[in-house]
Amino acid sequence: MMIYPSNYEKKIGFDSIRNLIKECCISSLGCKKVDAIELHTHVDIITRLHEQTEEFRQILLFETSFPAQNYIDTRSELTRIQIEGTYIDLEPFCELRAVLKTIQACLLFFRVKKEEEKYPYLQQLTEGVTVDNELIKTMDLLVDDKGNVKSNASPDLQTIRQKIVGIENEVQKQLRKLVHQAKKDELMEATAEVTVREGRLVIPVPAAHKRRLKGFIHDESATGQTVYIEPQEVFELNNNLRNLKSDEKREVIRILTLFTNELREHIPSLNHAFEFLGQIDCIRAKAKFALSIHAIKPIIVDKQLIKWQKAKHPLLYLNFQQQKKEVVPLTVEINKDSRILIISGPNAGGKSVCLKTVALLQYMFQCGLLIPASELSEFGIFYKFFLDIGDDQSIENDLSTYSFRLKNMNALLQEADESTLFLMDELGSGTDPQYGGAIAETLLEILSNRKAFGVVTTHFGNLKAMANQTDGLVNAAMLFDEEEMKPLFTLKIGKWGSSFTFEIARKIGLSENLLQTAIEKIGTTQIDYEFLLQKLEREKIELENQKKMSEAVDGQLKELIDKYENLKTNLETQKFNILKEAKKEAQDMLNTTNKLIEKTIKDIKESKADKELVKQTKEGIKTFHKALEKKLPTPPKQPIKKAIQQEDNRIKEMDYVVINEINTVGQVTFIDGEDVVVSFNSINLKTTIDKVRKTKNIKKETKSNTPQYGGKNIYTEINKKSTSFKLELDIRGMRADEATEIVERYIDDAILLRIHEVKIIHGKGSGILRSITRDILAKNIHIQEYYDEKLEWGGAGKTIVKIK
Repeated sequence: MMIYPSNYEKKIGFDSIRNLIKECCISSLGCKKVDAIELHTHVDIITRLHEQTEEFRQILLFETSFPAQNYIDTRSELTRIQIEGTYIDLEPFCELRAVLKTIQACLLFFRVKKEEEKYPYLQQLTEGVTVDNELIKTMDLLVDDKGNVKSNASPDLQTIRQKIVGIENEVQKQLRKLVHQAKKDELMEATAEVTVREGRLVIPVPAAHKRRLKGFIHDESATGQTVYIEPQEVFELNNNLRNLKSDEKREVIRILTLFTNELREHIPSLNHAFEFLGQIDCIRAKAKFALSIHAIKPIIVDKQLIKWQKAKHPLLYLNFQQQKKEVVPLTVEINKDSRILIISGPNAGGKSVCLKTVALLQYMFQCGLLIPASELSEFGIFYKFFLDIGDDQSIENDLSTYSFRLKNMNALLQEADESTLFLMDELGSGTDPQYGGAIAETLLEILSNRKAFGVVTTHFGNLKAMANQTDGLVNAAMLFDEEEMKPLFTLKIGKWGSSFTFEIARKIGLSENLLQTAIEKIGTTQIDYEFLLQKLEREKIELENQKKMSEAVDGQLKELIDKYENLKTNLETQKFNILKEAKKEAQDMLNTTNKLIEKTIKDIKESKADKELVKQTKEGIKTFHKALEKKLPTPPKQPIKKAIQQEDNRIKEMDYVVINEINTVGQVTFIDGEDVVVSFNSINLKTTIDKVRKTKNIKKETKSNTPQYGGKNIYTEINKKSTSFKLELDIRGMRADEATEIVERYIDDAILLRIHEVKIIHGKGSGILRSITRDILAKNIHIQEYYDEKLEWGGAGKTIVKIK
């Protein structure tokens, strides 16, 4: 595993992520675990870490009983008391008792959830973790909830404390008597009370009267106006009390020492329990942080792959959240066929943010952190990480920015292979563009040959052209609103981006003369080069659209062939069964008829043609014929043509009709007044009822199986529409009647091409074009919904249209 440079985490912002997670910890136990978070390359470890955090995210969302208090690290005290003769102090004693009860509660929680078959990955952390319940009981017997050793902890302690209480009561009694007399003699102020100095009970007396009250002066006030006197009458009692207090302290130490000797045996298991609690605190903090950035557990794949949907930079997300702004999500894919992404676009358009997002999220993922992205996102695993971003000038080492970049390139070339993810911002910059661009292009060739994966940002045209011509490299653009002249911060893969240098300069306010002079200095060669790149990009998109349309048509054709084959098979099966059944019935009829004839001939012979018998026989044959006729199918009656022809000409749903304009047959799927929707070859076409005619003989109505449109193949027309169709329609400045016709035709084309979302720019103005657009959309049965664009991208001046 390689991570370059040494300050990789700081450069991508992972140090800030680490600090944010530490802020979510309850204790130093968890913080130390967060500090120990590191990148992993083994799929089993990464999966376990993600599952643990996801399980705790579920606990935070749906459980209320998980303990979240008294996560106290007392391991330093446990280390200190390992020396014989030492004892645990009361404060750490109470902290230890509290944390052991917390660990015990955690173990109980997981024990209960294990029976419910919940949180299996967190359950694994509890293996081997124990807290001796008898130890906690002993601690409860020795020390109360206020942190004082209980009097019944030992007989000697109980006796000592009883004596202390007796003497304290006697001292209080004597002092109350003395204070009462002193106030009566005006030796004390009326509001003065008994207090403590140097551990002994004293009376505050004005300094002017200190000689009038016999006793020992222990202290005086800061002003010197008050002295604190221990009266002679309680001096001996206070001495006895002080001795008893010392006896009490020695007995408490003896009790704590005996307990510490017992506790010392449990230190190894207690350290293991603290390790468990630290892991729980760390995982809880990671889950809490995940909730704050709306992070999820992505799909984990054991190969080099980035296939993210709606990914967000977590630090940018939190910053924008405070400003009540939305982060534009990132959808990006890097795989074995498109290994190196060349991102271009205007300055301040989001290229570097995109690169840092890839760097940070991939690092977070391999550290076991949940990711702010769609749950459908797929994250692979890389073994080597390389980053070249920012200004690394070094005055001490006498290295310029470009010298540092060359040093970084050399480091990358020494290690790069098929498991490497490299991220380079403004590749080739910092020196003469002609030479820097050539070195950058050569570097990418080498990295591509080594099957390395990477993301590169650039303004260099030769790198954009290289991506169009080289397998494994793919262009990507940060989109830019050319009308508003502002970045959209959206990544479009498969398209290169322009720097929009002159356009942005013009918007900022640079003079036109200056810009024209600059254009003349560049010359037409560079402008033509940009134009050729744009043309190449458009042709590439057109080819991709044609390929998608061809694949869609092939899919529809295959579907129709499969339906035809299934129908043919079903019909042949039915035909076979019908013929089989008819043959059986015919054979049964023949057998019955033969038997009847034989019987009739026999009866006639035996009766010598008796008239009555012959008559009965004829009646029997007639009855048999009637029964036979009932079994035979009745021939269909001829329709009364005039009456039914008028009825047949009425077009109904599920009727087959000929679409006059394209001379093809389809089936009516919907009728609304004069409007009809006709389905043919998996295409739904909306037209009017006067432009179709009803048909029964589907085959004779069309000259070929391919629908025609004005003598042209309809698929050719659809392909033309698909390549020229734009996802945005601008009707600003049009007349009402002109806008109506264009919007209706635009929506019909979108439905025909099976496009699910389009945008119509009508502007705000007086609102007439907006009203016309909304009326057309409201009446169209194929429109799912429509609404205003986001405020920063047009608001009420643009309508988003969702098509069923």
